[in-house]
Amino acid sequence: MVQLASNGLSVAQQVRSCVMCSGERMWSVEDFAGPPSAVNNELRRLVARGELARVRRGIYWHGRQSRFGMVGAPTSDAVRKLLGNREAIGATGWQAAKLLGLSTQVAPVESLATTGRPPTGLRNVRLASRTARSGRREAKLNGLEVTILEAIEGWERYVEVDGATALARFRDALARNDVHIDRMVAASRTEPPGVRERLRAILIYAGHKEQADHIPAARDPRTRERALRVIGYAV
Repeated sequence: MVQLASNGLSVAQQVRSCVMCSGERMWSVEDFAGPPSAVNNELRRLVARGELARVRRGIYWHGRQSRFGMVGAPTSDAVRKLLGNREAIGATGWQAAKLLGLSTQVAPVESLATTGRPPTGLRNVRLASRTARSGRREAKLNGLEVTILEAIEGWERYVEVDGATALARFRDALARNDVHIDRMVAASRTEPPGVRERLRAILIYAGHKEQADHIPAARDPRTRERALRVIGYAV
């Protein structure tokens, strides 16, 4: 939170100075420790001058300027601003598959899955509710880890490469420094049974059998069979 000082400058002047020097980021009235009405009035004036963009009520974006105006806000940043850092948010659908090299299709709008209740009022974004998958939140999964789980679930619909290639791409994703396998295993307890079975198979393929053994198995063997059929890989 920005503390507004008693330095002879008005609230409006301090708000404008903070925003204009901030680089690319989201702003809201709650980011300033000052009179809410005065802060909000200045934020609205900045929007009117084209120095801020309104994302939705109470949420604003300060971005870099191009010849066509201000570059729009990343929708994922807006969702995080609205939900806070406590929720697990990542790509889903075609976007998840594209990010992991599993498809060449480009999503018509940004598609995100969130463990929080999807906020309303955002444009050009499709939000998928994952409120029941509390393990993602409790394990503090980052965006890439959520994206991997979403791609695993959407394998039949969104993955265009063959099973062997997909397994290799998932293995490469799991090897990244910003992916924590232990957190994904912990989060798996609230994932659908088919996702758990595929995640286990991928971990075994990637050489992480010890961690894979901690993933809760599907109760019905037929669920495991259906989940692994698309992979074409027996474990």
